[in-house]
Amino acid sequence: MKRKNILKFVSLLGIGSFVMLAAASCSQAANTTQNPSSRTELGGGRMMDMSGGNANTNSNQGMMNSAETELNLARAQLTSLIDSENQNIVMYEDYAKIQATLKKAFTDARDILVKTDSNAQSLKDAKSTLESAISSAEKEKADFDKENSELVTAYNSLKESFKNGESIVDTLTEANYSAIKNNLNDLLKKVEPFIRATLIPVTGDTPKAEEVTVANTPLATAIRLNAPWKVNADRLVNSFVKTALVKDGLTGLTDSYNMAQPGNYSFVGYSVPVDSVNWSFARRQVFESLVAPLVTPPAENGVPQPAPLTDVSWVYSLSGAARYKLTFRYFGANQDKAYLYFPYKSNMMDMENNSTMFGLQYSLNGGAAQEINFAQTQDSHTGGGSSGTDEGMNKSSEINLLPTVDDIKIARIALSNLKFNLNEVEFSVPEGKVAPMIGNMYITSSDSDANKSKIYSDIFGNTLNNENSPTSVTVDLLKGYSLATSYNTYIQRFTTLKEGDSDANISKPVYLVGFIGGAQPRIGSQNIQVSSFKNGNEHPNEINGKRTLTIYVNAPSAGEYNISGSYISANRTMGTNDAHRMDTVRSLTFKTKEENSLTINVMSKTHFMSLESFDTSNNSTSVGTTHENSVTKRTIKLEQGLNKIVLSRDTGDTPFIGNLTFTLSSTPQANAN
Repeated sequence: MKRKNILKFVSLLGIGSFVMLAAASCSQAANTTQNPSSRTELGGGRMMDMSGGNANTNSNQGMMNSAETELNLARAQLTSLIDSENQNIVMYEDYAKIQATLKKAFTDARDILVKTDSNAQSLKDAKSTLESAISSAEKEKADFDKENSELVTAYNSLKESFKNGESIVDTLTEANYSAIKNNLNDLLKKVEPFIRATLIPVTGDTPKAEEVTVANTPLATAIRLNAPWKVNADRLVNSFVKTALVKDGLTGLTDSYNMAQPGNYSFVGYSVPVDSVNWSFARRQVFESLVAPLVTPPAENGVPQPAPLTDVSWVYSLSGAARYKLTFRYFGANQDKAYLYFPYKSNMMDMENNSTMFGLQYSLNGGAAQEINFAQTQDSHTGGGSSGTDEGMNKSSEINLLPTVDDIKIARIALSNLKFNLNEVEFSVPEGKVAPMIGNMYITSSDSDANKSKIYSDIFGNTLNNENSPTSVTVDLLKGYSLATSYNTYIQRFTTLKEGDSDANISKPVYLVGFIGGAQPRIGSQNIQVSSFKNGNEHPNEINGKRTLTIYVNAPSAGEYNISGSYISANRTMGTNDAHRMDTVRSLTFKTKEENSLTINVMSKTHFMSLESFDTSNNSTSVGTTHENSVTKRTIKLEQGLNKIVLSRDTGDTPFIGNLTFTLSSTPQANAN
């Protein structure tokens, strides 16, 4: 019965339970202490240990949990690595081939990750493969950088230029900067292929360091010079860009005209003919004494001045194969047409009435020569003489006034199809003709009267007191074009003058023009002769009423103007003894024409030691009378625009004078002309 019950029980448990029961029975003898709660009673009051059945269930569950945990862990680790794709990929944006290989490695890993039948081992293998690809990319980049350091540096510089260039383009919104913007966009397009290809292209060769540098240089230059280029564009449209003459601009000179300018000259432009001209270029010289020119520009306030004190210059002679080359930079928006202005005059009196003898031609950027015409009358378009050209013509379409010896006229040339940045204008003389003297060059992109007036003012050293509603204009005798009639007339730099009655020296240098009139020689009075100067020239040398200084005043409006300025003078006439010494009055007459003049009479408290002032609006300044008019007049009549004023004295010496200010008078003038 007992055996029958056991078999019945075994059949109910099943084979698995039987195996566990057997194992439990075998271990029962060894396990003397049992947990009562883990035992159960079988028939006949016998107890059977059931812990074996629970252990089997837990083991299966544990095995299942362990496999799932391993799978989840592998999946999580691969996911984490794949999530770093962006930060890994971006490291190789300049290495396209490395980046492409690494991207593929991430794509392959991601494909394995998303497969539903991927097991833990396949995920682990994918992670290992991706880690290897990341390490390989790092090593390849490091090796490349080490072996191509010069290229990497050049490429990084190119990328920085590209980034900065794009930023600057966004700021160039004004129409005036359109040429600068277009140029910058063109440069960006030229370097963009290097940026797209990267250091290690997917296909093709790695660029060479020199190629990258060559591509980057013009872009980097445009970025670095963006600010001054914008200034150039602003000046071209609102005023002008000035280019002073330089001797190096002359080429093709013969020995007959290749001497240095006369060392005894201070002024280098004269309103009378100059004999024995054997030089082609001359620039105004400032003297530090009666006979000693300043060799180098002095320092002001301890800061060296690299530029000359004045750049008033003339090209005296262009003959035969001689050329003058003007180079200038142009960043204006309007490259189709710009205007070139320059002063000109004659040095030959006997040609003044022969318009066919004068000739001047120019070419722009190596183009065909264009001849500038001269005539007794001019087109009404410009006030000081003008010329211009139309494309395809060999002669100018506008007319310049005929050059004269005693006057400075202003020419205008219309330039077509300018280049962005550097341009060259070459001047020469047509065969069989004589070129006039020419002066400093001015470029403007606007044909406005306002710009023309600004150019005229700068040529003649004029400065308005107010741009919006000017009532006065100051003439800088150092920096403005003017004409003398004697080499004795000169500009001197004074550093020890006192201010009026003060004992204190004036802190800044003062520049005064002396020997304007009279007959005294500047050179020869100190036992130094003209012949002692390099290429000294004794001509011209007018005296008394014919020794003059011609200046130009660009009056803001027509009217009567007072004149004020500074001067130094003598305070006595030297006699044989003190008893014969007497106070000295020196005079200076300002004249636009015979019936329109104003004379000042000044005295000095010291003998050429103190800087004093005069002002014809003030009764303390003694003035003369107008021609054939006994009424004292304290003003001179000026027309709006350029006024030619001649400074002189019929007999006797004149004071040394500084800058002159012409102020529109608000006081009615009796019998004013």
